[in-house]
Amino acid sequence: MKIYSAAFICIFCALVACRRESAFIPELMHGDQVKGADATLRNFTAEAFRKGALLWKIAAEEGYIVQVRDETILFNMRIEYFETDRKSRDFGKATVVTAKKGHLQQGNKFMTISGDVLVEAPHGRKLKTQEIFWDEAKNSLYSNVPVTVQDGTGNVLTGTRGIVTDRSLSRTVFKGGVGAGSTNF
Repeated sequence: MKIYSAAFICIFCALVACRRESAFIPELMHGDQVKGADATLRNFTAEAFRKGALLWKIAAEEGYIVQVRDETILFNMRIEYFETDRKSRDFGKATVVTAKKGHLQQGNKFMTISGDVLVEAPHGRKLKTQEIFWDEAKNSLYSNVPVTVQDGTGNVLTGTRGIVTDRSLSRTVFKGGVGAGSTNF
């Protein structure tokens, strides 16, 4: 009877331990939104170089690589893209982009950036919006939603239907109407 009691106690303790473990509810992460991801990266940084010069640095809270679609999805990201053209007055300076989400289509070097997007370019130029598209092949950013831009002198303009601009925010064309205003960057 003592053998059965000891066995019963062991089984009972194991069931209680399993019950406590199964009561654990994992925190839902952004990965739960990414179907078919081949690789998951958490709290990572990466750098790329071109001809020995730093081209870009990226940091993200989470990243997911989906090979079958040749894309990477980033959450809570920060990208620093450095000008590598020695003839540019912005040579070696970074344009910094922060946002809640970035969706990179690697094959065509196209990124959709969304959620509290802030672009800080050389010479004090800034841009705020909720969604912007970055076409690396054309060195352009564009948006189809309202955008607020601050030039290097502190002037603030709001594009009601979006913009088309270069990465350094030096050549900006507003779509539709443009309004002046002030905002805290």
